[in-house]
Amino acid sequence: MDNNTGNRPRKRVTKKMLRQRQLGALAVIALLVLFFVILIFKGCSNSGDEKKGGKQEATTVTTTYVTTTAPETTVTTTTTHPLAAQVIISKREMFINVGGSDISYITGYPTGSAEANEVWKSMDESIATVDSLGHVTGVGQGETFVILSFDNNPGIEIEIKVHVASGVGGVQPPTVAPAESSTTDAILDFTTTTPVVAPVANGYSA
Repeated sequence: MDNNTGNRPRKRVTKKMLRQRQLGALAVIALLVLFFVILIFKGCSNSGDEKKGGKQEATTVTTTYVTTTAPETTVTTTTTHPLAAQVIISKREMFINVGGSDISYITGYPTGSAEANEVWKSMDESIATVDSLGHVTGVGQGETFVILSFDNNPGIEIEIKVHVASGVGGVQPPTVAPAESSTTDAILDFTTTTPVVAPVANGYSA
């Protein structure tokens, strides 16, 4: 029996086989490197998301809305009657001359009242009078009030202030501006209404 039958000859490694083994080892190393790169990339990505989320939380702005209420508007009337605020007239003050007239038109009546229920009264008829339709006439110089009320709504009294000037008619007399100074001196002759003007010599009056 041959003693060499138990010892098989070693397989000869060629250059081609060695190159294949080297390429296989390089492929395994490349896969391992790629795996580690992926793990590192995922770790960095998660860390960036956490930082980004934290930054967003830090810059969150809370807006608070404050509701304000507008102040209430109060209506001033001449009486405490609850329906007095429903009376709407064109004017609360008049300026007329002796003999002149004016009127304050009513555009709003209290509930239940109409034109037929109007009652007009002057507080001083020596200064101004008023008829049943609200026409005010100046009588004498001064100030007074004309009162509007309603016969079916007791307690409603609307005051209209009336100013009566000493002028005659419905137009106020014009205001005359004082005359400017002149280079001549006027000497008034009180026996007539015509002023006598004296000439000026050398800057002095005769």
